[in-house]
Amino acid sequence: MNKSRPKPGFTLVEILVAMAIIVMIISMVYGSYFATSKSVEAYKSGMALSQQGRSVLATLARQIRCSYAGKIQDVTEQFRPPSAKPKLAPENPVNYFKGDSDDPAGEILNLVTAAPLRCRQHQPDGLFDVAYKFDRTTGTLYIDQRRFVQTPIDLVEKRYFQPLIENVEHIELAFSDGKQWLQKWDFVQKKKLPAAVRITITCHDENRREATFSTVAYVRAAKNQQKEPSS
Repeated sequence: MNKSRPKPGFTLVEILVAMAIIVMIISMVYGSYFATSKSVEAYKSGMALSQQGRSVLATLARQIRCSYAGKIQDVTEQFRPPSAKPKLAPENPVNYFKGDSDDPAGEILNLVTAAPLRCRQHQPDGLFDVAYKFDRTTGTLYIDQRRFVQTPIDLVEKRYFQPLIENVEHIELAFSDGKQWLQKWDFVQKKKLPAAVRITITCHDENRREATFSTVAYVRAAKNQQKEPSS
């Protein structure tokens, strides 16, 4: 009597082992894909942060390099009433350049510049009154730009600031007189523009990764711009 041969197939143990191997392979592939996707997102976020930070830094530096300050005597003559005596004329009614990173109101920089916020091919020539305001609560840097019309300080209209960059951790400005770095600069007191301005901006992306951007902008109109400031 012929014995029947067992039919070929897989045992339960073999099936379980195969399934375990398949699950392991899928997990490894998914883990690698997830890590790659996360790395790509972090890279894109870092690139966007870098581009934004460098763009703002370049804008600040360009406007500072093109700072302008008229002659105090000329401005005094312009705003002096016809009947007033020359000795009664105001010393400096126009705010040409003022900077303070720790300003209580957040207006860290006010300047008159020949470089507008946007450089276009058909951008009209002239001077612009620019102000930067940093809101430490929201981490937002604002800007207000208008045509410069030599308005006295006491008659400057209310500014309307527009957001320029968000996710800013810290902004620090330092002003050189050609010999040393100062924390503040006031054209009304010094009667001249700074030789250079050191700008440092620290930003963070959505993952709270920080990046710091820094540069030194030498003011072209400053007489002592060729002097190297001491550290």
